This record gives sequence, structure tokens and C-alpha cells, in this order.
Amino acid sequence: MTAHWGIPDPATAQGSPAEIERACSQAFQSLDRRMSLFLCLPFATIDTFALLEKLSEIGKS
Repeated sequence: MTAHWGIPDPATAQGSPAEIERACSQAFQSLDRRMSLFLCLPFATIDTFALLEKLSEIGKS
């Protein structure tokens, strides 16, 4: 099972150092939030279809 949680690539950020730092911070926060939500899923009791649905929801967060 796979999921794609696309986020803007902070390596392509342009602008002032503060704007580039903001892009990196936003990317980190987005991935951190999504990984935290993923790790809270009830893997022992969730079926495959529900897991796929949750993965999709996490990607939209």
C-alpha cells in the first residue's frame, strides 16, 4: 500500500532568506503533522479500505 502526500519542495523556494526558511518550515510542519496522524491510526483494528481512506484524508490535511 502506498500514499502520496505531495508538498511543495522547499529546495525550489526562492526569495529572501526568511522566505526560504518559511518554505522549509512549512514543509517540515506539514510532513510532521501527517506522520503524527499516520502513527495514531489503529493499525490492529483498521481494515484495508478504511486505511486507504485515512491515508487519503491525511494527504489532504
